[in-house]
Amino acid sequence: MLPATLERHIINDREVCLRIGVDMGGSDIKFGATNLGGDQILLPEIVKRPSLTRQGPAKTASQMVDGIREVIAKLGADWAHIANISMTVPCPCTPEGAIIEATNLGTPETKSQWQLPFGDTLAAAVEEFSGIRIPVRAFNDANAAGQDDDVERFGVSTTRRSSVFITTGTGLGGCVMINGSVVVGVGQAGELGHVKCAIPAQYAARFAEETNPPCGCSGHQCVEARASLQGLIRRIGWALSDTGAAFIGADLQARGETLNPAVLAKLRDLHAQEPKLAAYNVRDLADDDQDPFCRWLLEDWAIVIGCLFANLAPVLHPNLFIIGGGLTEMSASAKDWFIDIVRRVYGEVNSQACFDSSESDCEITWSVSQDQGWRGAILMAIRAEQA
Repeated sequence: MLPATLERHIINDREVCLRIGVDMGGSDIKFGATNLGGDQILLPEIVKRPSLTRQGPAKTASQMVDGIREVIAKLGADWAHIANISMTVPCPCTPEGAIIEATNLGTPETKSQWQLPFGDTLAAAVEEFSGIRIPVRAFNDANAAGQDDDVERFGVSTTRRSSVFITTGTGLGGCVMINGSVVVGVGQAGELGHVKCAIPAQYAARFAEETNPPCGCSGHQCVEARASLQGLIRRIGWALSDTGAAFIGADLQARGETLNPAVLAKLRDLHAQEPKLAAYNVRDLADDDQDPFCRWLLEDWAIVIGCLFANLAPVLHPNLFIIGGGLTEMSASAKDWFIDIVRRVYGEVNSQACFDSSESDCEITWSVSQDQGWRGAILMAIRAEQA
């Protein structure tokens, strides 16, 4: 039930007391609610729906209406209590929800349908269901995740601080935070997955098979082309070939490690069924079994992320470099292993003492956000209202 102490405002003859957040992902869509200030989560557990984004925006909007309906039912609230709806999209978009590039939405057949102001689409679907016109704002999902991490660390204050946040998943999203607010520039600042970083000479051999990897943005050599699920799906095809397995096996042997034939056979079987299945299993085997072959593949990500941070340090010199997204779900020991490689590569690439990584000075760390991009979207809307 709604707490009796909730602050209430009158907007367009409606007494509003809550904000709705929606986090639209490729695998699922998450829903939550906060008070008007954004500092009180009203549901202890988020509402989830499997993502229907592959079926296009109309299906997705209908699904979102159903998820929001469940949130307000759990709260014992009404549609009229909602001040606004803030949502994330996994691609560049305008504040009105106009999707600029549907890089990670839809299928090749439905992708073109997503080139539209989806915020308006959702607002219309909400109005058709509820009879109430509720404002909808949309934000890039990585920006929302970075905003949520910042609030989790520092609260809603605007004290002096800066951070670079990346989120690992289907792609690689990014966010730059200054004094508690997301830096958007003219509109799309922080698209860190599409920075092009040169591979350090000492790692050139491991990437020699593909020196110009394609990215979903239609570019090449983007960080996301290597450090993402999509990059891993492409990379694992080579790794499981006789040539790739022989190269990785020799590299592991030189390091005193051994390629497990059973793991190689399992991944080849999964890859034959569906390449994505093999890629999904890489992280689990690297974590649960500490498998050398799978860890070698995830090292790609750590190397590229370390390079990215070292390239950004002279431009932004932040307090924190933060890694979020799917990798944060690994065990503590696997996270230690991974971030140690990121820090090592950062130190190898960075050549200026003023950008050496230390506590609160180019410090490389994990996100403390509890996977609440939906709340980050709400907080971004609040920041926009305050601007």
